[in-house]
Amino acid sequence: MPLRITLVKREQPPLRYAALIPIASTALALAISAVYVIIAGGDVAQVYYYLITWPLENPSEILVTATPLLLLALAVAIAFKARFWNIGTHGQFIVGGLIAAWLGVELGGLPSQILIPLIMVAAWLGGAGVALISWWLKVKRNQDEVLTTILIWSAILLIAAGLLTGPMRSPYTTYPQSQEISENARLPILIPDTRLHAGVVIPFIIVAGLWILLKRSSFRNRIIAATNPRVSELEGISVARTYFWVAFLSGGIAGLAGSSELMGVLLYMTPFVGPNYGLVALAIAMLGNLDPLGVMIAALFFSILINGANAMSWNTGVPSFLSDIIQAQTLIFLLVFNALLLYKIKIVRQPAITPRHVSPPQPKTTGKPVMGTLNITSLARLGLGAGATRALAVVIGIIVFMGLLQVAFPGLKGSFADSVISSILGLSLIIATPIAFAAIGETFTERAGILNLGILGIMISGAAWGFMGAYFFNNLMVGVILALLVGAVFGLLLAFLVVTLGAQQHIAGIAVTFYAMNLSYFFHRVLIGAPLVEPKVPLSPSIGVPLLSDLPFIGVLFQQNPYVYIGMYLLPPLALLIFVKTRWGLVIKAVGENPRAADSARVRVHLTRYVAAMIGGALMAAGGAFYSLIDIRAFNLNVGGEWSWIALALVVLGNWNPLWVWVVTFFFGLLNAVQAWLVATVIQIPFQFFQAIPYVLTIGIAAALGKRVRPPKALLYPYRRE
Repeated sequence: MPLRITLVKREQPPLRYAALIPIASTALALAISAVYVIIAGGDVAQVYYYLITWPLENPSEILVTATPLLLLALAVAIAFKARFWNIGTHGQFIVGGLIAAWLGVELGGLPSQILIPLIMVAAWLGGAGVALISWWLKVKRNQDEVLTTILIWSAILLIAAGLLTGPMRSPYTTYPQSQEISENARLPILIPDTRLHAGVVIPFIIVAGLWILLKRSSFRNRIIAATNPRVSELEGISVARTYFWVAFLSGGIAGLAGSSELMGVLLYMTPFVGPNYGLVALAIAMLGNLDPLGVMIAALFFSILINGANAMSWNTGVPSFLSDIIQAQTLIFLLVFNALLLYKIKIVRQPAITPRHVSPPQPKTTGKPVMGTLNITSLARLGLGAGATRALAVVIGIIVFMGLLQVAFPGLKGSFADSVISSILGLSLIIATPIAFAAIGETFTERAGILNLGILGIMISGAAWGFMGAYFFNNLMVGVILALLVGAVFGLLLAFLVVTLGAQQHIAGIAVTFYAMNLSYFFHRVLIGAPLVEPKVPLSPSIGVPLLSDLPFIGVLFQQNPYVYIGMYLLPPLALLIFVKTRWGLVIKAVGENPRAADSARVRVHLTRYVAAMIGGALMAAGGAFYSLIDIRAFNLNVGGEWSWIALALVVLGNWNPLWVWVVTFFFGLLNAVQAWLVATVIQIPFQFFQAIPYVLTIGIAAALGKRVRPPKALLYPYRRE
């Protein structure tokens, strides 16, 4: 009989070990990171000496760095406690900083006793207002707050950059930054000759307040009830109202963090405030087990790592990204140990499967129950193939019409109108191609029941490793293959966390993003270094399709790089064909719709989800590699993840149908191409405002669609035989 490794739920989880899990996770992450030190050619003892001792010799810096991280982690913790997944706390942080920068200048003449509290209250309300947008979209329009908070966060980053480039830019510099706030708006320094400001007290006050709220108040019961809406209804507790106050607290604390950082440390606003603060805060919140006191301890520890990283890098030459890798690994090991706390590993003998015509008894599924049975072949009726023939007919009709137009009016080719339209369409394809790879990859993953928030890190890793492969071997194909392999590996990691261990998919995805991104940065710095002039990979030529490339207006669509042809013309119909015409495609949909029924039909649910996650990861990495191999032919810290989050929204707007996902992806690229053309030729205002429009428009369209979009029924829910 074949052996099968499975996880069996413990009857009484050993809770006495729960407090040791964060410690064990941290210790293991530190130990394993010694491997990276050796790879970088550093001395392990020396690296850890500087990583830990320098911050301890400068304790004021620990508190200064920990202040925004602790506040953001508390904002995450209060939201996650109620399962309101506020991933966009960094965007709310930016809003708080913008409000502080503006009021600190405009109302700078007010006394400090009035101005500082006024700014903090306004920043709280600004951050809370942003979070409440996602609350409204969740309770009124049935929108996933993970998606909306991420999209709003991305839009805020662009709007902030536009404001600081335009109306809020300081008149004394050409750099995108605001004026310095007045002396009356600055938080007092507690110890001279240090950066220790009065704002460091704020997070500890919030810790005490949240501890009372979560341990000693009736609101604790409302939060517990919100995690189970059915129980909440029986108790007469309004889940929507609970979410309102949770969003108000979470967004408000994040906005307060932004104002405190600006008034205490920065004194002026830039577009680059708090890089990765949102991701780090999430890791801190999870390491602290969403408990205010635990979060406080975790924030102080992470602050030590962050401060020690620079000293370690200066003195040993090991890239400072090591501290980010340690943080990401800590979160991953935390997810692993938490699963092992609730489940024990068991090896069972699995009897050989014999064909049966009668459906066996259905095993139970953890998470949200999905009722009924599902015939795999009936999934062809879910509508994935509808419209494909009509779409092909429309495309052929347009090509024929353009051909006739060229014959009738030979002068159209090369005219001003042809030049403008061709440039916009060509740029649309360049923008849409990497997003198409990522969105189709996400479609495979979500169709199998997994949400992959690791998309940002996987696309960045694809860009980094694809570039390094092409650079060292002087071959673009090697870069593409390496990117695909790396993406598949990170898809495998995600599948292990969410399929085998049953980890919460939002948190597991963020952990994968944090790890993949910083691992790529680390190895890029080790292998490539930090040259003043970025090296380039070989140029990939464009290939024209005979006759079609000579058509007016649309000829540019057939004069493209092979990467574009694959991503825009080959991949979407191939994905559609797989879902509609192949048994494996139907199996993926069955697993995403009803894994219990699929299991009863002898479908290997876990294997299917593993394969789908790996395919999705590979395609996401291929999308990221497009930037470094084709678009700019180089890699730096800003390459690879430009449009990663929008791909998640486009899958929803495309209703998980590869054909419609392709349509909305091209439309998104077209919007961006039009805004780029307008900014360059017509409207001379900060381009970031236009770049934010697709995010806002995507949120608006999703809100308008409301409940009409239907995700796979088993999306986000783990499946485990019992």
